[in-house]
Amino acid sequence: MTKAQTKKIISVNLAFWLVAMLLHPLAQMLPTGSGSPPKILELLIPIFFILLAGGSTYLLKAAIGTPKDD
Repeated sequence: MTKAQTKKIISVNLAFWLVAMLLHPLAQMLPTGSGSPPKILELLIPIFFILLAGGSTYLLKAAIGTPKDD
């Protein structure tokens, strides 16, 4: 794996975790008529966290499993 590929994978992985960190606070700020966050977010946020973690794990597995070019 070249340095450019490594930097790209690391950048995408960090983007996954940045989205995961910002997801819950941003979802809490969504305006609703009742003033409380939408109930569906209680289900969707954990599912989205699991998908982000799975994507990050897949990227790291792909990066580790790729042979290094000489």
